[in-house]
Amino acid sequence: MEPDTARPDLVRMRLAGDVEGLSLAMRSAEFTTALAAVQLIGDIGGPAAADALLDCLERPGSYVRHLHLWVITPLAKLGERRAVPLLLRRLREGLVENSGQEETLFRALGTLGGPEIVRELIGRLAEPRPSKPVLDALAALRPPEAVPALLAALWTLLPGDEMHAVKVLGAMRDPRTGAALLFLVDSESTSPALRRAAVKALIKLPEESWPPPAGWIPEIMLRRALRDPDAATAAPAAELLARTKTGRDVLRGDLMDSVPGRRAKFRVQACVAVTVCAFVQDRPDLFGEAQDYRDVPTLIKLLDPAAVPTVRRAAASALGALGGAEATAALLAALGDARIGEAVAGAVARLPQPPVRELLAVLGGKGGDSQRPCAALALGLLECAEAAPLLLAALDDETAPKLRTAAADALGALRHGPAAERLAALAVDGEESGTLRARAVHALGLIGVRESLPGLLAAVRDPSNPVRLQAAQALGGFPGPEAAQALGALAARDADRDIARAAVLALGGMGAFAAPLLASLAQPLRQDVDVDREVITALARCPGPEAVAGLVQLTGPDLSEGLHVMVAEALGGMRAPQSAAALGALLADGHPYHCRHAALRALAALGTEEADAYVLAHCRTADRTTHVWREALTAIAERRDPLRRDRA
Repeated sequence: MEPDTARPDLVRMRLAGDVEGLSLAMRSAEFTTALAAVQLIGDIGGPAAADALLDCLERPGSYVRHLHLWVITPLAKLGERRAVPLLLRRLREGLVENSGQEETLFRALGTLGGPEIVRELIGRLAEPRPSKPVLDALAALRPPEAVPALLAALWTLLPGDEMHAVKVLGAMRDPRTGAALLFLVDSESTSPALRRAAVKALIKLPEESWPPPAGWIPEIMLRRALRDPDAATAAPAAELLARTKTGRDVLRGDLMDSVPGRRAKFRVQACVAVTVCAFVQDRPDLFGEAQDYRDVPTLIKLLDPAAVPTVRRAAASALGALGGAEATAALLAALGDARIGEAVAGAVARLPQPPVRELLAVLGGKGGDSQRPCAALALGLLECAEAAPLLLAALDDETAPKLRTAAADALGALRHGPAAERLAALAVDGEESGTLRARAVHALGLIGVRESLPGLLAAVRDPSNPVRLQAAQALGGFPGPEAAQALGALAARDADRDIARAAVLALGGMGAFAAPLLASLAQPLRQDVDVDREVITALARCPGPEAVAGLVQLTGPDLSEGLHVMVAEALGGMRAPQSAAALGALLADGHPYHCRHAALRALAALGTEEADAYVLAHCRTADRTTHVWREALTAIAERRDPLRRDRA
């Protein structure tokens, strides 16, 4: 093989779709040149490309050493069936030298598929310990005939590769895997991670084939998973149990065994009640009076103060989903509970038939003082306009701080315009608590009437951080010079990073109007990574040349490379032609590869001659190919000749 006298122009060949020229480059004695040619031929595709790659696989001695290993993946992506016997021969003749080659080979087989490949993979399952690449190829193909052999091989993979094996069983989505998976779920020796993986594999089985034949009662075998304290294991177990009447009875039984007063011998952990209640809330159609008379009474017992607060809140949410007279009465009775009152208010608001009359009566004073704040919250969530007069009156009840804050929240939820004046007065009253002033500012932002603006502008200077934070969030709904200037000042000067971030986010939501202010924040940045990220994100949301100019400023050398990546991605998304030079500067060797990749993607997305010139210059001088610059070349080639791939 003669050494090259000059490096071929691979970029030109790729743009021209010159498979013949790239085929000659594949014969280069320089491995990087030959490899780049292989990858570019694979990107072009078509019969001629497949022929060139296949020749390398058939006659590896005619090419630089090891090049034939690199044609396997592109041949598989091209679906080249002629490669199958060659790949199988490499396996059978023991020509695989290391684990990396084995992984490449089996991944290609999993892509190509076909009866002969499936037979080979099934045969490999009979080995003393099948390799992970074999399992992955089977998972990609999902051949039904492989299930018996896969189940037999499972026990050779325990322990060691059990997690990988279980994930493959899940990928098969075959009911015949159910018995083995249920065994792993039920076994005392199964680790928590493996039990979680087995349950997730079971949830992938078709619902119409549930329960799978297991040799024992599947619903009983799932109880250990249901009682797992990790919701990632317990929740899918509850979903599986709910597929059958027997399973739903298991859920009911465990819920009954969670109630206060249950004898210790039968009591189950609180986490089980939380899991079942959450499922009842998601699927109320499977529970309640129409399905079983015990469901609602059991949930009511879980509201008892002797129960764990987390369980009580979950039970309240489940009752809110089920509804009915009995559930409604129980929730109303628990409305004033100090520990679960807010959760109960949310549950009451979600009832299929909310008790609006009763809530209005409680807010008016019929119930105890402890119930009135929660009634206000529920009425606000229900957006009950009829409650507005009572809520306004509650704002002035200085003897009940909780009621006043709840009334402010509810008036905001109602978007009740007449309340703006009173809320604005509360927002600037230095004699009031910071909590009430912050809630009043939040409500003003939700109401959004112009009369609220003076109070919000005053609130940005409040000494209380929560008040300023709510003001920053609220001002985003008032696009205009006054609000924008106030937000810009907060973003630039407030010492609280959360407030500065909120101000930047609010500016970003104002659109092109806020672009100049955001651009002014871009240089210099605060050296606070979180705030700097929000500035870039906000600029990316703003249309117009000012936002682009602000982002372009951020391609200078003073920024971290992580922020450079964000800037490049933002400019690529904006498709702004004037950003080409700035993005081109990020392709310099001084920047790490992830930054150069982001700039390449952005330039390819611009689609201008100038941007393409930067991409092509970089590709011609890069030391080696990467998938990103190949993607960029492909984008340019298809833009210049969109019919070429179809012709190929």
